[in-house]
Amino acid sequence: MNCREARRLLAQGLRPGSSSPERAALGFHLASCADCRAYRTSVDDQLLSSLLAADQTARQPAAPLPIEPARAAVATSRSWRESLSRALWYGSVGLLAAIVLAVVIIVGSAALSLFNIHRNVQAMIVATASAATEQPAAIAAPAPTLPIEPTVAPAPTQPPPTATLSRPSATPLPTVPPVTATPAPPPAGGPVTVLLLGTDERPGETAPSRTDAIIIARIDPRRGRVALLSLPRDLWVDIPGYGQSRINAAHVWGIMYNAPEGGLGLARKTVSNLLGIPIDYTVQINFQGFIGAIDALGGVTVDVPKELYDDEFPTMDYGYTVAHFLPGPQQMDGATALMYSRIRHPDSDFARIRRQQAVVVAAFDRIRQQNALQSLKSLEDITAALRGYVHTDMPEDRMIGLAWALRDFSPGRVERYLLDEDNISFGIGDDRWAEVAAPGAIGALVHKLIGP
Repeated sequence: MNCREARRLLAQGLRPGSSSPERAALGFHLASCADCRAYRTSVDDQLLSSLLAADQTARQPAAPLPIEPARAAVATSRSWRESLSRALWYGSVGLLAAIVLAVVIIVGSAALSLFNIHRNVQAMIVATASAATEQPAAIAAPAPTLPIEPTVAPAPTQPPPTATLSRPSATPLPTVPPVTATPAPPPAGGPVTVLLLGTDERPGETAPSRTDAIIIARIDPRRGRVALLSLPRDLWVDIPGYGQSRINAAHVWGIMYNAPEGGLGLARKTVSNLLGIPIDYTVQINFQGFIGAIDALGGVTVDVPKELYDDEFPTMDYGYTVAHFLPGPQQMDGATALMYSRIRHPDSDFARIRRQQAVVVAAFDRIRQQNALQSLKSLEDITAALRGYVHTDMPEDRMIGLAWALRDFSPGRVERYLLDEDNISFGIGDDRWAEVAAPGAIGALVHKLIGP
């Protein structure tokens, strides 16, 4: 909607609202155009002035006729009552005008919040080729498993180098290559499988970042079911078209070798092939986005099962600090929650994965407690904190649909699964710390993830 159309509707008496597309479009236009907001104010002022002037003309008293002294007191009484009635009427008009103005301010503020939320979400959405189009539709198909001593597939023409960390100035996340195919979206209201990737990118880095947190979320709105499956970052897998390596290399190789799917797409294809199921969407978040999201929620409360102490915890500026967590419920801001999700020296990477899942569930619980999904201000703050630090290929309408369907979901019902230390072996070739899944372990976890 342009300014000319907006002013024509305002002159006709139309005001912003949600009862029609025309009113909604007018609200979005006013939220972004200061000149049209000023024009609306002037139109409302003219209307109020006209109403007051018309009332004064209609109530103007006629010239008094000569009256007898005995009736003077009665005339004076009537004049007083008329003055009081007029004052009350003007007061009512003023109160009504104040109410109208308050409604205008509220509606305008809501329209502006909706516009900002939409703009923030659109900034997160990128296009990637979907692995779902390359997978069989039957979810119950057995998942492939890796042998204990797999044969290394042929390497790319140029062996992918190990990603190095550098600190030149950069935008928050690398640009994702253009999409080569448009996948068919999953049915609305049906189950959705989402790959959640947490990268180890530090502020100011441009080099492709590894995905050190890998969580597959299965969301079924109709059944009210949410399940999480975490994979260790050092799991040895086949990266389609690039040979075999640790699973967290897929994102790096997709960017460095300009894979048609990009980093996100190659990571999704790798996980989809490993699990034997389609991955509908991918969400990638880095350190800054994680911190901003938790802070926008006002922090989270996590029940720490045991004391953790690490006097050489790596910081984002390439230094070290002390990380210390006491057992019991702990209130954490974004930076503290990130530290809790990353600490692993006191125990293991598998314990760290369990902590990552606990933080995700705590954030879900915080959203439910604050009723954030039904608060425009909360949604605006959260999406603003994520903008620039999150990439996803999930359409905006699907995000809204999933969020609304799960608005009353209890975080305590989230199912959590993990490929843990009991189902892997260490070492393959020269890589002594690579992790190989035991036969059948991944297939069993996939069946739990999908559910009955």
